Amino acid sequence: MKRKHFLIAAALLLFTLYLVGTVWALDSSLDSGAADEDFSAIEKELEKAIQEGKISIPSRPSFEENEGPTELCEGMSHWVTYSAKGSRSEARHGFIEIEGYTVPDVFTSLVYRGTGVTFSTRSYHWGNDGYWPDATAAMPGEEGPALSEKDKETGWKIAEKRPSGLPEDWVYVKWNDGSAFVAPDRLEDFVKKMKLPLIPREGSPLEKPLKELPPAAST
Repeated sequence: MKRKHFLIAAALLLFTLYLVGTVWALDSSLDSGAADEDFSAIEKELEKAIQEGKISIPSRPSFEENEGPTELCEGMSHWVTYSAKGSRSEARHGFIEIEGYTVPDVFTSLVYRGTGVTFSTRSYHWGNDGYWPDATAAMPGEEGPALSEKDKETGWKIAEKRPSGLPEDWVYVKWNDGSAFVAPDRLEDFVKKMKLPLIPREGSPLEKPLKELPPAAST
């Protein structure tokens, strides 16, 4: 008899625990749903406040790897590309294009249509290298003999003095131990003929520039 009463009491206890657990689970579910609804409402209010300009949030700055060309004068453009842009080691690489020809890293300075450019070499990971506009770079003031027919046919003249009657679109170029006046459409042939060594962009000789010139946009 006692055993029977014990089993009945145990069954009632288990049933009671089951009911308590079920009620607790339902209550937790309701609380969770209410919390989700409250959080969703907060999100909507926050989004609305941002859209109305009542709240501003900081945004991560975005950086373009390369910039478009800057026209320095008719027929000459300046390109800038970057390494590690936005960091303390940011470096800018300058390139010059004359009448569609990308000038290689062989000239210490050049002047085209009255606009001067000089070449820079970096000593550190940061800073500028390559070709950059320079108002101090200019054509020689002293005139020399006029271009001969052979000079005109060749398309360049190696000289220190500016030839009298020089066409205004000829390029004045300088390198470590020389200078010349070159027709823009003969600049590439002049570079190949002279076999001038590349100037390092970051303090050590390079086989090629750090950055290639981006392709010009088609028009």
